[in-house]
Amino acid sequence: MTSTDRAFTIDTPALEDVPALARLHVRGWEVAYGHLLEGDEWFGEQAIARRIRHWTLWLTPGNPASDGGTFRIGRDGTGRPIGLAASWAPRDPQPVRPRELSVLYLDPDWFGSGLARALAEEILQGEGASVWVAEDNPRARRFYEKLGFVADGATHVEEQLGGLRDLRMVR
Repeated sequence: MTSTDRAFTIDTPALEDVPALARLHVRGWEVAYGHLLEGDEWFGEQAIARRIRHWTLWLTPGNPASDGGTFRIGRDGTGRPIGLAASWAPRDPQPVRPRELSVLYLDPDWFGSGLARALAEEILQGEGASVWVAEDNPRARRFYEKLGFVADGATHVEEQLGGLRDLRMVR
């Protein structure tokens, strides 16, 4: 049970979850970056198809794209996917933590339910980690601060995302 008395479970996603994961991932991007990005490339069927390819690679056993990755899915009481999280080794040339919380998105109906915190903690297992977050995403920054992350001053610009500026947070 969560703080709002809505039941959810967390487990490891399987290949049959890929279409739902792709939709959740794209919806998560729409909520997080919709004010910064626009177009079908990011939020339409093209984006869902791209995420289906990504999640298929990530969840296929023995595929190099999944090596070292940790993946979790949140499900509601009926088993419907409502959240996702993923972690890999940091992409930074000089990592400051051994893991990176790389992906964390929820169905917006589950914001405030405790699911995002539960997914993040399940992925990180209490360990230190880094996370890159859009500088112009105050909601996400506040969420990560509640998990003990603080901005460490590192930034980079995502040129392929129209110059989106990210900052690194660590705990």
